[in-house]
Amino acid sequence: MESTCHKHNKHQQSSGNKENRIGGFRMFLLMMLLVGQLAGSPAQTPDRVALTYKNQLVRVFEYRDSLEGVHPFVKGLYPIAIGKDNQLFVFDLDETKSYYHLVAHEEIEMKVPKGTRAAFPLAFYDNRCACVVTGEVFDTPEGYVTIFHEFVHCHQWHTVEQDLRARLPLAQKSMEAGDYMWEINYPFPYEEKWFVKTYGNYLKAARKGDRKKVEELRKEMAEILKDEDYQYMLWQEWKEGFALYLENKMRKHLNLPENQVGRKKPYSRTTFYAGGEALINILIHDHPELDTDLKELFHRMYAF
Repeated sequence: MESTCHKHNKHQQSSGNKENRIGGFRMFLLMMLLVGQLAGSPAQTPDRVALTYKNQLVRVFEYRDSLEGVHPFVKGLYPIAIGKDNQLFVFDLDETKSYYHLVAHEEIEMKVPKGTRAAFPLAFYDNRCACVVTGEVFDTPEGYVTIFHEFVHCHQWHTVEQDLRARLPLAQKSMEAGDYMWEINYPFPYEEKWFVKTYGNYLKAARKGDRKKVEELRKEMAEILKDEDYQYMLWQEWKEGFALYLENKMRKHLNLPENQVGRKKPYSRTTFYAGGEALINILIHDHPELDTDLKELFHRMYAF
């Protein structure tokens, strides 16, 4: 039978061990919080995000310099908004236009999905158009080219796009109805058999540079499609087709694989990226001045 003194000593030892365990656990919690390993650790702070992407943003300038001569529009740099969880961190050029610095950050209603690649005006940043991405875009050369693809859309927005929108009945009707996502969600009849056949033949003819066949097929589509459907097709061909046209010029310059988006079935909105690029190649071959005249390019595509 244990003595009372022995029991007391064991109780003290047990209490001491318990306190040590509690103290050690508290220290573990503190350490994990400091290194951000626990769920519920502090959210990404602006300073931390700025430091994380400092070198990657410097490389944007390096790519810009390496792409010099591909096209005049490549010289233009625009804001880059990096999505982290439900926040956008906006980096813009400093006064000397020699580096990117963090100029704004904003919480938004939803988490920014990984793989986001877009360009649109930011209401909280004076409605300036920005390239909106998530951080892994900086992991590959193709990712940097994608940034310049989105810069093309920024250039479109800040030069001719808003005027063209104001004159496009579909765009005006959609905005008046409060359908701000019409460019993404428009119910185009992609799956109709006649369209799949006709647009498929058009893609083949356009990629071969068969101007006569292209004219014939586009006339057929203009006659069969509803006017709003034709407007939508043309808008995507112009807007995304031109960005893809420049993206593939950049990829070729950097010895990267061609982006063949939209060339295969089933057809979708991205099909018009490929169709637009092919038509733009034909038009610019015949009229080199259209390479930098986006408004006239749009009108020539409409009238083709």
